Amino acid sequence: MKKIIRSVICLFFLCTMRHSVSAQLGTRSIDSLRNNLSKEKNDSLKAMLLLKIGNQFAYEGNGPDSAYAYYQKALDIASEIKNPHLALSINYRLASMYNVTGNFPASLKQSIENLRQSTALKDSNLIFFVKREIMWTYKGTGDYSKALEICLELKNLLQFPFYSANNSDSPYDFMVYNNLASCYQDMKQTDSSQHYRQMAFSLSMKAEDPGLLALSTISLGDFYLTNNQLDSSLLYNRLAVHYGQLVGRYDIVREAYLGLAGVFEHQKKTDSAFSYARLAFSKNKVANDSTGMGGSALMLSKLFAQANRYDSAYHYLSAYQAINANLVSREKINKVQSLGFNELIRQNELAQEHKEAIQQYQTRLKVYSLIAGLSLLVLITFILFRNNRQKQKANVVLENTLSNLRSTQAQLVQSEKMAGLGELTAGIAHEIQNPLNFVNNFSEISNELIDEMKEELSKGNVKEAKIIAGDIKQNLEKINHHGKRADSIVKGMLQHSRSSTGQKEPADINALCDEYLRLAFHGLRARDKSFQANFKTILDHSINKVNIVPQDIGRVLLNLINNAFYAVQEKAKTAGEGYSPTVTVSTQKENGQLIIAVADNGTGIPQQLIDKIFQPFFTTKPTGSGTGLGLSLAYDIIKAHGGKLNVTTKEGEGTQFIIQLPNH
Repeated sequence: MKKIIRSVICLFFLCTMRHSVSAQLGTRSIDSLRNNLSKEKNDSLKAMLLLKIGNQFAYEGNGPDSAYAYYQKALDIASEIKNPHLALSINYRLASMYNVTGNFPASLKQSIENLRQSTALKDSNLIFFVKREIMWTYKGTGDYSKALEICLELKNLLQFPFYSANNSDSPYDFMVYNNLASCYQDMKQTDSSQHYRQMAFSLSMKAEDPGLLALSTISLGDFYLTNNQLDSSLLYNRLAVHYGQLVGRYDIVREAYLGLAGVFEHQKKTDSAFSYARLAFSKNKVANDSTGMGGSALMLSKLFAQANRYDSAYHYLSAYQAINANLVSREKINKVQSLGFNELIRQNELAQEHKEAIQQYQTRLKVYSLIAGLSLLVLITFILFRNNRQKQKANVVLENTLSNLRSTQAQLVQSEKMAGLGELTAGIAHEIQNPLNFVNNFSEISNELIDEMKEELSKGNVKEAKIIAGDIKQNLEKINHHGKRADSIVKGMLQHSRSSTGQKEPADINALCDEYLRLAFHGLRARDKSFQANFKTILDHSINKVNIVPQDIGRVLLNLINNAFYAVQEKAKTAGEGYSPTVTVSTQKENGQLIIAVADNGTGIPQQLIDKIFQPFFTTKPTGSGTGLGLSLAYDIIKAHGGKLNVTTKEGEGTQFIIQLPNH
């Protein structure tokens, strides 16, 4: 039974460690987790899946923004189902994430709130880990004495029964010894550091736990490197790589790579030092580990300087300085040092009291509002009763009021549409950051892969170079895909939001129609060689030049003609051999108006969608094939020219868009 309890505690420890990749996730991808999430009905399990997805984003290199979003979704569910322990676990991960990204003030503030809640819930396990996270915060800011003070508090906790298994050999012992070793090393107390490292290593060997072995071996590898015991450092760093990969602790693996680079640098084995330093920098960049990137950048700068490659040395030194400045800026350190435990707890208590006072005030306000509403209702009833004798006059007033309300309603509907458009535009602009992040990350990685391929080629290792070339090709395909997607979103949004500043000028409308009809056809043919369609023009040559903005009207024509070709192409996929896809553009003068018609014999538009087709972002095309801005933009352009844009259609038979413009 003792071993079972110990294993359970160790598993929780590994799942909640700083920089860890949850052991329960294994090699499962984000896509598989999302698939499970879409099928899951239980709210608690949904929250756990969201937490796991957030962890994947946090530590697999997809950036902290997505991790924060998934943690927040999980937290919303935990709050909704009133599961305080689950909510506290999620908030613990948020505090850890703030530490990883260098936001130490936010991490400390969240951790102290977590400490208050875990104490209230009497959750001894989370009390330990929350205090440990606070220690990491102070270590991150360079306040090593404060970090050691908290670590000694953790050591004092070991005397309580919960944290020990027969008063020895518990995972909590290991964590405390390992962290004390790190703190004493920061304080330059080498003997104490070595003592606790050996104690932690002995516990991990006795437990035969690969997760604990990964932590203790990386700790010893770093210690021996610092003290210039290179053979021992080489051994323990290699063991750390082995155990780290075994349990999915890739943060330890990355740290071990950097340690191996340091060993080989001291041994003057330049090629091996370069290889491991580059590997550490690349892996840390993918994982968005700022601390690891800084260390590996500094190592690369040193190696390039030794090789007299000063441009590269300066490049990596600049990268290190930028990363280091962001992590430990004086402003962040001052903020953290200004926050004390007692002060923050006092502030949290005051905030809670203030919150309760607001709730009481809001309750009273609701009661008073209800009384006022009832009084107002009685007053209105009395007034209506008194004025009942003037019914005829009141009816006239009501009719006028109703007319005004209808006008106001139409204005409100339009305002609501534009407000929704603004919110959606802001959301899409935020989403554009994701494909741009992919473009940046894959381009940087490809640049590093090219350097590696050059090295392999210089060594004559053609096979390895081909493998690297294949990786580069895959990266370029991803860059191309995400770049095109971002480009289409940005262009569509800019076109829709931009009001034309072009000047009106006399233009030959017949020539415009003919030009854009051919342009649309050849453009589609260039993208799809299998595309086939007939097109023709029926033009009224008595039409004189019309005063328009040619670029804007051309944009409208191109959009309508492209839509027409798309409709006939879609119908051709299902129609029989007798079907002849045709697009027709015609012009004529009618009652002082210039009429331009774009007609097709394609799929037509369902009747229930007619009222929606001119709304921004509405599209009937498959996801990724259109932004839904074309017809909305066309409608606005024609309206700005003092004209109208109408549509006639019959589902399954065809569609005709009719533009009416003033003929002058």
